[in-house]
Amino acid sequence: MARYYSGVTREAFLRDLDEKQHVIRMLDGEGELAGFSTIQVLHTTYEGRKVVTVFSGDTVIDERCWGQKKLQRTFTAFLLRVRLRYPLRKVYWFLISKGYKTYLLMRNNLLMFPNHQGRTPAGAQAALHHVATLKYPEAYDPQRGVIASCGAAVKDDAADLSPRDLEHPDIRFFCAQNPGWKRGDELCCLADVQLYRLLLSALKYSLIYPLLALFGRGPRRRGARAQAVVGSRDGGTP
Repeated sequence: MARYYSGVTREAFLRDLDEKQHVIRMLDGEGELAGFSTIQVLHTTYEGRKVVTVFSGDTVIDERCWGQKKLQRTFTAFLLRVRLRYPLRKVYWFLISKGYKTYLLMRNNLLMFPNHQGRTPAGAQAALHHVATLKYPEAYDPQRGVIASCGAAVKDDAADLSPRDLEHPDIRFFCAQNPGWKRGDELCCLADVQLYRLLLSALKYSLIYPLLALFGRGPRRRGARAQAVVGSRDGGTP
């Protein structure tokens, strides 16, 4: 964390980690830790219905493994297990993002809000407000749709955006929607976890990307081939 974020303390990191039930660990070709993502599964009631919300917390991929998709593939599989375990419940993925790369993890896989294609529907906005208020009752700013900075922020060398980056509509939208991202403000995002969209994402990571890589046409991958595994800190299941 400290390599890519300023203002991170061990105490704050461990306090946040203590709330999470699951951790995805990304390992490089030598078996060394090269990235991770923490996960909390919340069971609540919203508008009279039981709701399951998957909250993905701190997520970091080391630069030597940028472009590899194993962490994304493993998280998609985790979401799929949750969706199948609770077929009759509404399932959401809640994400807070202080950097555009984390925002793109959700944007590139599911129908999520907010996004640059239009105003967030009233129902989705209300659900997002419910989850954000539940999780961050004091830090959430409903007018801006962000969690106010707790001190941690993306380091300057990891936050540099080129003019070419800003040509990307999603990156440009993220920067406009969360202008305080460089000081650590986090944009609140929500996706409705729908089975058919998850299956499309799983197909992309399990078949399409590997085939493109085989022919040298896929996303540029750094470093040796990595792997990612998910573990439960409490010994439980999603």
